[in-house]
Amino acid sequence: MHEFLHRIRTRLQSLVQVQRADSLVRIQLEQKPLPYVFLLAFAWYIISPNLVSTCAAVTLGGLLLASYLWARAMAVHVSARRQLHYSAFQVGDELEEIITVSNTSWLPILWAQFSDQSDLPGYVISGVRGADPHSKADWRFHTTCTRRGVYTLGPWELLLGEPFGIFKVIQHYTHSQEILVYPPLAHIPRHLLPHSSAFGDQRTSRHPLQDETILAFTTRPYEPGDPLRHIHWPTSAHRSQTYVKQFDPLATSAAWLVPDFDDSVHMSLGDDSSLESMVILLASLADLLLREQFAVGMYAHTQTPFIMRPLRGQHAFWNLLRAIAPLYTVANQPFAQTLREVRPLLGMRDMLLVVTPSLDPSWTRELRKFSNHRRIHTFLLNPAGYGGPSASSYVQLLASLGVSSSLLNPADIQPIAGSYGALRRWEFRTLSTGRVILLQTPRQAADPHKPGAHKHG
Repeated sequence: MHEFLHRIRTRLQSLVQVQRADSLVRIQLEQKPLPYVFLLAFAWYIISPNLVSTCAAVTLGGLLLASYLWARAMAVHVSARRQLHYSAFQVGDELEEIITVSNTSWLPILWAQFSDQSDLPGYVISGVRGADPHSKADWRFHTTCTRRGVYTLGPWELLLGEPFGIFKVIQHYTHSQEILVYPPLAHIPRHLLPHSSAFGDQRTSRHPLQDETILAFTTRPYEPGDPLRHIHWPTSAHRSQTYVKQFDPLATSAAWLVPDFDDSVHMSLGDDSSLESMVILLASLADLLLREQFAVGMYAHTQTPFIMRPLRGQHAFWNLLRAIAPLYTVANQPFAQTLREVRPLLGMRDMLLVVTPSLDPSWTRELRKFSNHRRIHTFLLNPAGYGGPSASSYVQLLASLGVSSSLLNPADIQPIAGSYGALRRWEFRTLSTGRVILLQTPRQAADPHKPGAHKHG
């Protein structure tokens, strides 16, 4: 009996659901009272068969059947495909998608509506369309990427309706595609950078192992990500805790970027906020440091701690940008705690670059514990430029602690349009003859990103 009921339930479910490889399709009843009205008319016909009851039962039954068969035809024979035609990888690039609806049924599509769950700012897929029997219809949707970050195109739904409005077909497509929009760079004035003795004086050695040598000069507690071959077993056994060796980098240097993502210290909103200035500054510092042959790493605490150990080269630059792009502020993450967490990761010869708009003295007290690190520089985003108090006196406080600092105003961090090459979007020119010629198209999504336009020297 249980198996029989299961078969009945499965058969009934198959009447309102169609499982396909690319989507889940269901037929939804919109006019819920209508089946009950039909049952009443049918019961009336059974009890008292006459012309009126017969017409009522046949009309309502035929209407329900015709509506269902039309909806069923669309559920089985109508499909949609979403294709990213032109992609973007920096702020200012244009993104364009093509949505194709295919109708292999002998019935037309009277209306098709798109319901999109993409989170790309300013990107909306909306509108109602139709399609003839045995035909295809293409629609283009495009937007200009205005904010850095990691976004998702999809999932999405296609809603289809039959002419009587009794049933609606919902095709749910779970496929989604990630879109990465890199933050722009800025020219940082040279006088705001650390002294030249800390910049540019360390060049890559010709030693085949540039990141370490056989000379280990200290140990520290093990951190996730440390190679197992660096474990110092005598110290680990003596202290009953895993310790790893730190190596003398000889002619190489490493720099750590440590930004402050505490929501309570950032000011303003949008592109003019201290957060966006900090993100642009981080990307620009990573670019500059890598050009100066530093190995660059980053520690950031947002929802979870993020650790990227120092690396060199262009691949490190794009990895850092990939890490920086989706970062936003979080609540209850004091910068003093972030500094406390990063301290065990630093080597004695590493350079620490702190980026914050905070005037809270607690994080300066935490900096005092970095006394064994001789090269610390603070990039202080002046709150006065974002509607807050001036930080001039705070620079003096840092100087009294022996910490070099730079006070940056919003005008010092102006983003460069097309930081990684020319912006790609639709551009046309109208000639004197009235002819329109195409000057440029957006970046083809099928082509790999070509960030090589931005070379590291």
